[in-house]
Amino acid sequence: MIKDIHEEGKIHIKALITKCDRGRTAKNTPYLSLILEDKSGILDAKFWNLTEEQIGQYRVGMVVEAYGEILFHKNATQLRVRKLIVDEEANLLDYVREAPMEKEAMEQEIDTIIANMKDSVIQEVVKKVLESVKERFYLYPAATRNHHNFVGGLAYHTICMARMAKPVVEQYPFLDEDLVLAGILLHDVGKVDELSAPMLPEYTNVGNLLGHISIMSNRIDRIATSLGYEDDERVILLKHLVLSHHGKLEYGSPVLPMIPEAEVLTILDNLDSRMYMMKQSIDASQPGTFGPRIYALDNRMIYHRKKEEQE
Repeated sequence: MIKDIHEEGKIHIKALITKCDRGRTAKNTPYLSLILEDKSGILDAKFWNLTEEQIGQYRVGMVVEAYGEILFHKNATQLRVRKLIVDEEANLLDYVREAPMEKEAMEQEIDTIIANMKDSVIQEVVKKVLESVKERFYLYPAATRNHHNFVGGLAYHTICMARMAKPVVEQYPFLDEDLVLAGILLHDVGKVDELSAPMLPEYTNVGNLLGHISIMSNRIDRIATSLGYEDDERVILLKHLVLSHHGKLEYGSPVLPMIPEAEVLTILDNLDSRMYMMKQSIDASQPGTFGPRIYALDNRMIYHRKKEEQE
């Protein structure tokens, strides 16, 4: 499996193509830049010196047997492909990554969070929103790339944030715990409409035109109105949490966080997504080296510290 690749040399691996970009070398020869995935991780790959006929044989969503050599290129593991054989009988579910929690366990944890809310208005709005998207919420990724981009990633990202929120609220008792948790549960729900599918998602027309922040604000409006809460300040604050959770105008939020609960939401969202990306980099690099630059982390390289000396 991909997670077991730790050294250079020849390799044969079966994986799913999740990225397949065409390019041309300086000599105008076609090549493919690929991302291969199995349940254990992802692998960058390059397939050089192809003909036009060969380059048209491969696309995202194909399961392939890849033959080639592993190289450590620019501080990251890369496969130089020599041959790709398509397996048309393979089941995609055997290769896509999934949340490290069972769907039923994630449902139970989130249901418990909602059941323990003390504010009946916040509780009812959150419950109705999640009921309206329930099946998709527990299957969709949190993103197409960068962080929690796997089946169930949206719910898992949400749960990780909710767990971190508990000690924060204990440390700062002036925070409204129900409001913090409601913002966490709802902030990314619009992604079930922004993205096309749990596996190999693309941005939908609605996603491109509106974005998940606007989509979610509108959903809260509709559900609050149906419950008779459209003018309740708590609903306005819920919408503010969603609209401000990217933290800065240049990051896509139409407003900045203006209540402490919104600030907490932004920080926890940022923390969980950044820790995931850093962990991905560490998993894909060798001890004592830096991983490749990560655009979403201010183009930083992440250092993989050396293992402690064995006594």
